[in-house]
Formats: sequence, C-alpha cells, structure tokens
Amino acid sequence: MTFAKLVKDEFAQNKTRTLAQLYDALSSNSEVSLGGTTLKHRIRSAIYGLKQANKVDLVSKATYSITDNFQ
Repeated sequence: MTFAKLVKDEFAQNKTRTLAQLYDALSSNSEVSLGGTTLKHRIRSAIYGLKQANKVDLVSKATYSITDNFQ
C-alpha cells in the first residue's frame, strides 16, 4: 500500500483532519515504518497531491477537508 493511499484512507474515514491528527494516526499505523520529520514530510506531500487534484481544501490553519471531487 502506498503512503498516499494511507493518507487518502484517513480522509475517507474522517472528512476533516488536522495535520496533528494525521501525524498521530499514521505514526501509530503498523504499516508505516517512518517517523519524525520524514513522516511529516510524506504526509504534507500526500496532502499537496490531493490538493492539486482538488480532492481536499485547506479550511483553516493546518486543517483540511475533502471536496466534492474526493473519490
């Protein structure tokens, strides 16, 4: 499973997530062997890709919500 898929699954389960919630959820995931700044970078990179595809929007500081294009 790709890292971007894990982030997308988090948004599918919870329509709105903060960066801190994503960090906590994915750091406790047994499929993720990354930690620290590498984990944070991968999460932000995955969010950037979702944002470029118009699947998530920034709704407040460090809080993202899915859009109607989210599949």
